[in-house]
Amino acid sequence: MIKESKMLFLVMSLLYWSQAEGGCRGVIVSISGDRELSAGEGFNLTCEFKCLAHHVAQLQWRNSLQEERVSLVNITSILPNVTLVLSVSSSTKTDTGYYSCRTQPPDTISPEVWIQIADNLTTPNLTTSSTPRCDSSEQPSSVAGLQGQLWYWILLGKTAVLLLSLAYLAVKCKRG
Repeated sequence: MIKESKMLFLVMSLLYWSQAEGGCRGVIVSISGDRELSAGEGFNLTCEFKCLAHHVAQLQWRNSLQEERVSLVNITSILPNVTLVLSVSSSTKTDTGYYSCRTQPPDTISPEVWIQIADNLTTPNLTTSSTPRCDSSEQPSSVAGLQGQLWYWILLGKTAVLLLSLAYLAVKCKRG
């Protein structure tokens, strides 16, 4: 009886740990408008996280050229997928920089996106379509890709342990 209760405790712990850890992967960053803008123009950056479970998370946008400029949002997601939008209605030269978004916990970071704000632009050099898409000109973050693979293997391992534990309990109950 003691062995069975320890096994049940192990199974319950694994189930709780699987739900508590969650994990996000598949970060998609899209931009509405141009990447090169005149001062005063607005832009939206959209970040979508495909998460494994609902969770409480801190989402943030970061301008890497100005570390003090961070947009933080604390949310409780009732759905596993989360979308974060950074909207700048009237840009200035100080908004120039590489932007990335991330969730904490679990720590998932998007690829960086470059936004250039100039005093007077006549024609933007680079435009994006209005439909959300993966930015093929940016290299995916190796950290985010590795985290996605790591979460996949961790969850696969947890599932295998859970199934083996349940099979063991079923055999024990039949015998005894």
